[in-house]
Amino acid sequence: MEKIKIIHVIGELSIGGAEKLLLDLARKIDKKKFELIVVSLKSGGSLMPDFESIGIRVEIIPKRFKLDWTVINRLTKFFEQEKPDIVHTHLFIGDYWGGRAALRANVPRIVSTKHDILNEGICRNLLGRGIRQKFDRTIAISKATKDFLINKEKIKPKKIAVIYNGIDIPKFYFEDSNILKNDQILFGTVGRLVPEKGHIHLIQAMSLIKKTNWHLQIVGGGPLEKKLKRFVKRKKLENNVQISGTAKDIRPMLEKFDVFVLPSISEGLSLAVIEAGVAGKLVVASSVGGVPEIIRNQATGLLYKTKNLEELVRSLSWVFDHREDCQKMATRLQAETVQRFDINKIVIQYEDLYKGLITA
Repeated sequence: MEKIKIIHVIGELSIGGAEKLLLDLARKIDKKKFELIVVSLKSGGSLMPDFESIGIRVEIIPKRFKLDWTVINRLTKFFEQEKPDIVHTHLFIGDYWGGRAALRANVPRIVSTKHDILNEGICRNLLGRGIRQKFDRTIAISKATKDFLINKEKIKPKKIAVIYNGIDIPKFYFEDSNILKNDQILFGTVGRLVPEKGHIHLIQAMSLIKKTNWHLQIVGGGPLEKKLKRFVKRKKLENNVQISGTAKDIRPMLEKFDVFVLPSISEGLSLAVIEAGVAGKLVVASSVGGVPEIIRNQATGLLYKTKNLEELVRSLSWVFDHREDCQKMATRLQAETVQRFDINKIVIQYEDLYKGLITA
């Protein structure tokens, strides 16, 4: 049997949920049955060496500026030359530019993974929806994402497959998570410093907590970094809040956290919550997107209504006086995430989907 040839198209190979999932998929997929090529529409990216180190061919076909229509011609020629069985696109840039080129090149099957539930503006929303409606399959990373695709993007249910995100369990698993043992509680969060991640709400909430024996570490970089640092200073929290920049390997920091907080306003599923769960941390998260599909409120973690500052403050404050209950919730979450979000199981679902598309 000939290998199924798949070309993945993504905007760039920086650190993010979509990029990490693609890297794990590339690392774990059965190389005897599948041939993978990754196309990045932007050169460089901190994850590029990781793809190359596992023998994955990476092609840079640069989109040089916002409306660089020539990238469609260059992608089309590349697809015609490589003759993939499937083109698999990721995020708006991959979906729109990669999708248009794949359609023009008459690629047999086109697949997209919908990694988020974002309002990207009227133009992007319309263009993204229009192109995804023409694809053979759109993969939703949560049931909430599937509902969004059906109700907002009007994609037919039969063209949607739900495949949850997964992680490499041994990389994040700590047998003894050792949380909430010290007097000071270390809260932490990981994510790009962009509006939809809601960091400013978290800093505001921490400023309203009456307890003083806490520290917050925000791991991530992005366009809001300076604004958030100014906000921390304005709230006089410099001794309590640290914004530590992007980290390629978050495990050393995650190991030290007692409580992982996800203050997101928009989220498809959240790899960060899954990683924190597998690491044995208590998770406090907004009930956004697919997050309630990971966390059962007051059973395996604490959920609060998105952007509801009062509820977030109440949830964070509750931790201080209920440490034993928090430890039990974290233990339950660890057991459930280890069982449900193993990347090896997720990769098999992707392999089955690819094979099903080819034989259909």
